[in-house]
Amino acid sequence: MHYKIPGILKKQTITQAALIIAVISFISKFFGFFREVLVAKYFGATGQTDAFLVAMIIPGMILGLFSGGFATLIIPSYLEKKARSQETARRFVNSVFMVWGAIFIFLSVLIFIFAPFCVRIVAYGFKGETFNLAVTLTRYLIVSGLFTVFTGMFTGLFQAEKQFFLPVFATFLGNIGLVFSLFLLHRHLGIHSWTLGQIFNSGFAFFVMLLILYWRFRFFHSLSYSQIDWNEIKNFALLLVPLVISGGLSALNQIIDKTIASSLDAGSIAALNFSTRIWQIPITLLAIPIATAVFPTFSELALNGTSKKEYESRLDRTLSYMFYLTIPSTVFLFFLSKPLTRLFFERGAFDARATALTSFVLKMYVLGLFAHAISPILARAFYSFKNTKTPLIISAICISLNIILNILLSRLLGAAGIALATSIVMAVNIMLYSRFLRRYLTAFRAELHSDISKIIISSLPIGLVCYFSLPFLGNISAASPPGFISLAIRIFAVGLISTILFFILSRLFRLEPYLFLKSYTLNLIKKLLPK
Repeated sequence: MHYKIPGILKKQTITQAALIIAVISFISKFFGFFREVLVAKYFGATGQTDAFLVAMIIPGMILGLFSGGFATLIIPSYLEKKARSQETARRFVNSVFMVWGAIFIFLSVLIFIFAPFCVRIVAYGFKGETFNLAVTLTRYLIVSGLFTVFTGMFTGLFQAEKQFFLPVFATFLGNIGLVFSLFLLHRHLGIHSWTLGQIFNSGFAFFVMLLILYWRFRFFHSLSYSQIDWNEIKNFALLLVPLVISGGLSALNQIIDKTIASSLDAGSIAALNFSTRIWQIPITLLAIPIATAVFPTFSELALNGTSKKEYESRLDRTLSYMFYLTIPSTVFLFFLSKPLTRLFFERGAFDARATALTSFVLKMYVLGLFAHAISPILARAFYSFKNTKTPLIISAICISLNIILNILLSRLLGAAGIALATSIVMAVNIMLYSRFLRRYLTAFRAELHSDISKIIISSLPIGLVCYFSLPFLGNISAASPPGFISLAIRIFAVGLISTILFFILSRLFRLEPYLFLKSYTLNLIKKLLPK
């Protein structure tokens, strides 16, 4: 019996996938920022906000670190099994789901029991009521962590099938539910309105993807431990363990940030969190969609033994696009850190002091924006060759450096020192990735270095426009700053002028990313216009 596949379940090309992820992520980011605005308004940069953020880390540290590993490793593993037969691939996925599912449930029970111990490790500076609240929230959020780890696996399966729409759309709908939970329930549940919304967010994505995988792709129809190929599970585990450890080191990196921040002035953890919401905008909207869309193709190229020249060409073009998107974003966010922080968060319990602290932290974070964008691409290059050990070694080196820099710079700059340490470490991270990647690929083409120089020059007018617009944005006359709508319009105007100047220079330099974006946009407009 034949039936028509719904449009949302059809495969997408790399460009379509990147566009879909970017558009939905943009809309989702809007709701995400609305969520942060509500959190800032209702709870501010206070101890209870710090307690919730720490509680979010603990399940993420123990359970969530598997999520990224699963989403990454399941793609080349599933494609390899599918090359033999669809049934082999399906049986493999069912086995992984059962074995690791049992492990995750066991770990969840341990987290519940030892929640006080975990909170003391992550935030040794917490005392009294803040500590007790963090313990309670940690136990509630275990459910969210359990949903998240399976969602990571499901997302990888969809991406392996070149279907990128459903995972991001399900997450988007979950974000809407989280916003409504905060907005409607904060008066009745207080901080727990955030807890309930977070559980709904992760749970909704889990059940939607599970149902589609069951109905459309016929996964999980026959779950039996007697059918498990334990040799396959062992091989998958051997590849997964380095990814898990690497993810654990990444989580440890966040824990170190929060731990040191917990000993600083109250609200330092919240400042790190709120500033992250801003600098991650270009990462979420630009870098992650590209990195996500190209990985299945990288895996296929590596699996099929495609020539190095084609692989290198695709990788170089991807990196060029990343630099083209992140360098101007870095300049824009650096100079407008204070107006942007004021626009998004300064209301209610989030006062001018919180704005000053958060904007300073934001400036230090964006110095490493390009590195945050490039790092996932280079890591995925290793994973496409099923090399999970080298990224682990690099992560271990970087986490050691981060500990040292966090301690030193936090004493000089407070929370902003922690952000600066992160930027420095990420820059070292991509240098190490580039160095070790040469065992698979030759050095990056000379044109890439030329493109980077041209992009930097093209971005200089953005810095000039933003700097001289600060009085217009109320950054100097802080005694009477513009209102929300007025400030939003002014920032938009500054951004528009900056973008126009950037595009003019991009055209003069004939930068390939500009030419591609221009061509793709014009073709898309032609398709949308009525004939």
